[in-house]
Amino acid sequence: MKHVLAICIACVQAAFLILASVAVAEPVVIGGVTYEVVDEGEPFVEASAPEQSWEAPKPYRAERRAGLMAFQADDPGEYIPKRIPRDAEHVKKLCVFVSQGETTCFSLGVHTLKDINGLSATLDLKGAPVSVELRHMHCWPQRTGWNSRKWVIIPELLLPFTGGKRTIPVKDGILWEEPFDVESGKTVGLWVTVKASAEAVAGRYTGTLSISGCGEKPLKVPIKLEILPIVLQQPQDKHWLIYGDSWRWHNMNEEQIIAELRDFAAHGFNGLVEGPFGNLDLSGILSSAITFDASPYRKVVEQCKAVGMQGPHVCQLGGIPEKVRSALGITCDVGKDVWPEELRRGVTDVARAVLQATKDAGAPWYFYGVDEPTGDNTYAIQEYQCWHDAGVPTYATFYKIDFLDKASAYLTTPCFVSGLVNNESEAQKAREGCKKNGAEFWWYGTGCYVNPAPQESGMIFNRYGAGVFFWKTGAKTQVTWTFCRPHGDVFNDFDGVLENSAEPKEQVTAYPHFLRPNDWSTYQGAIPTVAWESLREGYNDYRYLHALKCAIEQARASADKKQMKKADKAEKIMNDLVADIPWCNPMNRPDKKRQAALTSLKLQQLRRTVADQILILQK
Repeated sequence: MKHVLAICIACVQAAFLILASVAVAEPVVIGGVTYEVVDEGEPFVEASAPEQSWEAPKPYRAERRAGLMAFQADDPGEYIPKRIPRDAEHVKKLCVFVSQGETTCFSLGVHTLKDINGLSATLDLKGAPVSVELRHMHCWPQRTGWNSRKWVIIPELLLPFTGGKRTIPVKDGILWEEPFDVESGKTVGLWVTVKASAEAVAGRYTGTLSISGCGEKPLKVPIKLEILPIVLQQPQDKHWLIYGDSWRWHNMNEEQIIAELRDFAAHGFNGLVEGPFGNLDLSGILSSAITFDASPYRKVVEQCKAVGMQGPHVCQLGGIPEKVRSALGITCDVGKDVWPEELRRGVTDVARAVLQATKDAGAPWYFYGVDEPTGDNTYAIQEYQCWHDAGVPTYATFYKIDFLDKASAYLTTPCFVSGLVNNESEAQKAREGCKKNGAEFWWYGTGCYVNPAPQESGMIFNRYGAGVFFWKTGAKTQVTWTFCRPHGDVFNDFDGVLENSAEPKEQVTAYPHFLRPNDWSTYQGAIPTVAWESLREGYNDYRYLHALKCAIEQARASADKKQMKKADKAEKIMNDLVADIPWCNPMNRPDKKRQAALTSLKLQQLRRTVADQILILQK
């Protein structure tokens, strides 16, 4: 017992020394937020902010009385505390449109003209057949790169506020309320989600957004709401997949998992990457008796279907070559050597057994081997060859084209990083190459990437990527990485080196809300973010384009000359609109000189024009 105790004490001391070497265990203030622990190293410093060389517009009389000014920027990511409204952004009224069955959103900047205590807002749409939710855009400091020592203030979390109080993040997924007080000359962002049921009566409605501080006269902003007689459908041959980080589900109950899947579906996703799959038993491999328990996959397929996620899914089963080598008693370096025939046959037999066990699971799946292999990764190439030879559909992500050059014969779905298809010629080359090889063209690059621009910092990245960029590529599937992969305190972007030394920044598109710190059994659901809601907006952009395409085809099929003429005009308008949105890697911030038309506002204008063309063809 003394020996065991000595070992335990030594382990604790070693762990403390490791922690001390990688983290500063004393309060550090970054961007006005106090953090108990941050990664050791050079001080975290604020990155230079864009210069604001303009003056705020003169407030209207009602704004002077309320002490508030309303404005709308090109992107909600601009609503940081120091943001000065531009004259062209100044608004007197708001306009929003939504199709039947659609959920959409809009945001509004509120700039204070004096100190405001207890900011509150209400939205009265006078009985319009929609549900509405108001949230505030919580600003906080975030790293500018995976391991950057620089940070910027961004509006990211979308949190409730009511009665002059706002909800804020505290630590480890715990939220708290505080008075919603705003200093004079500061900006806050408000987020409004509008949902119309499939049965909502189309038409025009009016309402008022009232914003005020405690005891102040409210600023009343008129709103025009239009419910369009359009029903958006998801294209049956297109897919939106997400890395769901299902490891978290082991500590969640069935109700919590279903609620999360329902949230995925509501944001347009119909398939999972790296979801639960199964358990492999190689004890009988010498007698060709390989068994695979696919019950985890069958269960997740059932859960997904219950919320409308029909698949396909991408499933990972790592370390198979090593396990087969050990079970067969083979000596070779699977990472470097050409595999002996016995090993190759064993891995292929495993693949056949897995395929047989899942053949009637209810949703198609693809085998996912090595993540982002390069052309010199002989392990990945040989593994994919084995699974492909067994008749299993295969999926591989890659950022270097040399892997595709060597492994294309073994890939059902080569998944290109968005940077490889971020212009028309490269996308066409990828699309035609996949067609020639009988493969499906997929790409990935939406979610919470930061290379080189943090996608959390605005709507344009994910909205453009999941929508118009996806449409322009002509790909079959777009893949989002990753839903929620915290490093340390999920509300602290500066303490993750212990869990991921290479990429300590949080890898999170939507944040968890817990009742107890870091306890997934108390998970209340995802805290939406600008990046998360942007994915749904991109999905909707795509569905508007798809709806117009279908309306054009239907008009032409009618053989009515007037309708056919209208269809030709609508098709030209749609093609010109899409062409006018410039190509850009969704991981990058658009270049203001070369890609001035690429803003969230431009995408919203495109959607409105597309909707108008649908309505013309429906007449």
